[in-house]
Amino acid sequence: MLLFTLFGCAHPDTSSTEINDAIASAAEQYGVPQELLAAIAWTGTRLNDRGGSANTEGAVGIMNLHADGTMPSAVDAADAIGVDPAQIGDHDADSINGAAALMAKHADEYLALTGNRVDTWQEWYAVTAWYSGASDPLIADGYADQVYDWLQFGLVGEAPSGELVEITPISMPWRRLATTGSGLVDQFVAASSANYSDYNRGVGDITQVVIHTTEGSYAGTISWFQNASAQSSAHYVIRSSDGQITQMIQEEDVAWHAGDWNTNLHSIGIEHEGYVADPTTWYTDAMYTQSAALTKDICTRYSIPIDRSHIIGHYEVPGCSTGHGGGSSCHTDPGDGWDWDKYMALVSGSTTSSSPFPDGTSGSGSASTDGTRHGTFSASVSSSTYGETDTCAGDISGAVNNGQLYLTGTCTLVNHPDKSGDLPVTWSGTIASGVIAGRMTVDGHSADFTGSEADDGSVSARFSGSEEIGGDVGNIDYEVAIDASL
Repeated sequence: MLLFTLFGCAHPDTSSTEINDAIASAAEQYGVPQELLAAIAWTGTRLNDRGGSANTEGAVGIMNLHADGTMPSAVDAADAIGVDPAQIGDHDADSINGAAALMAKHADEYLALTGNRVDTWQEWYAVTAWYSGASDPLIADGYADQVYDWLQFGLVGEAPSGELVEITPISMPWRRLATTGSGLVDQFVAASSANYSDYNRGVGDITQVVIHTTEGSYAGTISWFQNASAQSSAHYVIRSSDGQITQMIQEEDVAWHAGDWNTNLHSIGIEHEGYVADPTTWYTDAMYTQSAALTKDICTRYSIPIDRSHIIGHYEVPGCSTGHGGGSSCHTDPGDGWDWDKYMALVSGSTTSSSPFPDGTSGSGSASTDGTRHGTFSASVSSSTYGETDTCAGDISGAVNNGQLYLTGTCTLVNHPDKSGDLPVTWSGTIASGVIAGRMTVDGHSADFTGSEADDGSVSARFSGSEEIGGDVGNIDYEVAIDASL
């Protein structure tokens, strides 16, 4: 079938079901919803166990369990399922089982305390907040909100192996969806006073903005800066999925973020959720857009020139006196995957040299409008060997919520329906400043796409290409289109 071959040709093998099988098995064994386990794995690690290495908050494995025994504890998880704690870090099935066992145990404790079984999404929300390990209720609920956004909105996530993990949107009428609000800062969560210096800086004192990568999760980083033993902090932390901004230190005070006192004294530090080694997964358009708006606002208020001498990466901080110091010899963030040209263009308000859309147009620049979307999907595919051209077409529907797009439908070849049947089609991505970017999945195989959102909230995307498949198929030429309106 032509369309099936097309979308499987240029991307990682998606035939693996290791993570999905482990999630399904853990859900059945421990009674924790399968979708919840998937959403937690995606929220914390984007399905990447990092080869067993710990992140900056001491978390290991695909479920971000804490190796030092703090909650959520990798030690307790390993004990609950009878494995060596070391296996939690680099065995996905053990990490998933361990997390499920911990959540099931907490649900049982809730049952013993209240007499009520945890069997609704609203009740699992409290268990999810507990799983965050955060002592501050604001951070714990913030983590649960992040997980539940994926549950309510839906997800098609791709693991490093190419395996796809899908969550179909779940209706939760009881839940109030998060909104960005009118200000740049979405919330203020105070860092521990032991992690920064109390100052009275103003215009003339602050001359630089330093860009960092957390090497950990959003909620975990916020919690870490609240921990007096961290001895580090940043003024702002930005979430990958939607660009949410948390401020943790007043700008007049000095954050301990650069590893060089003179830089700390004259700069504002911005942490971005994610990992240097996996930029395509974590450095989203939404995060770039919100971060650039914040940096532009800072530069405007403090009369900081918008150039690369005054907006720098952590790796460009001079000196490296300790293991926590700045400079390229100690730190590489935000890494080679950070698109400085794109970021600086967003900060300055200029446009990039070329349009992200195949037809040469640009995004509308309008704010995304939450709500349902309904439309159509089509893909014209031709094969040089078969000498056939056909169009796969069908209806598609879904929603936009807080900058996240999720659409699903079915697609059938018009002239050769017997070769395709009803193919499941999913579009999942982010919308920021009118620009849509994400993944399209057809019958389990996926491809990247970009598009735009119009002022009336309608979304559209167009892309085309040519792939040399070889074998029985030969060369594939394709054009894909999606249109969906409020």
